[in-house]
Amino acid sequence: MNGSMFDKIVAGLVANGTINAEDKEIYEFGRKYIGNMFLNVATTLGIGFIFGMVWQSLLFMALYIPLRSYAGGYHARTPLRCYIFSVISTACVLAIMKYLPCNSALLFIMASVSGATIFMFAPVGDENKPLDAMETKVFKKRARIILLAEIGLICLLLALGLIFIAVCVVVSVSFVALTVALGKKKK
Repeated sequence: MNGSMFDKIVAGLVANGTINAEDKEIYEFGRKYIGNMFLNVATTLGIGFIFGMVWQSLLFMALYIPLRSYAGGYHARTPLRCYIFSVISTACVLAIMKYLPCNSALLFIMASVSGATIFMFAPVGDENKPLDAMETKVFKKRARIILLAEIGLICLLLALGLIFIAVCVVVSVSFVALTVALGKKKK
């Protein structure tokens, strides 16, 4: 839904008293957030389609987003830069998944180094997403829980010999570790 159509709907809701005029900015923020989310998901699926890796792109998003949300790390200064960074990152991640010579030992080492990086440094706030003391405490706990679940999933997949799936999980955790390290360095 484009902005002007949405603005007309919100104006109508304000006019008939369904929502408060003071809440108009909240609805605008929500529209932009949901619009950006759909754009990012569609772009990731499109890149996955181009690479012939749609299920891998879906799995990557399902694992990356929750861990990244709590681990924090590098954030671009503007929405456009964020989008460009996301597109380039998704293409790189899928290329790594496609061309990385996978074996259990390499994946275990990558998961261990990445997991240790996230465990030690997360969460990492940013000037665009600062964290107060309470958020830091809560985000650290949640990031570690998600990280341990994903590391457990990696171990299970490797034990079952499902390396082609484990690589998706490992690259997801590794990319979060990279953003955490970049965010830490930026600070």
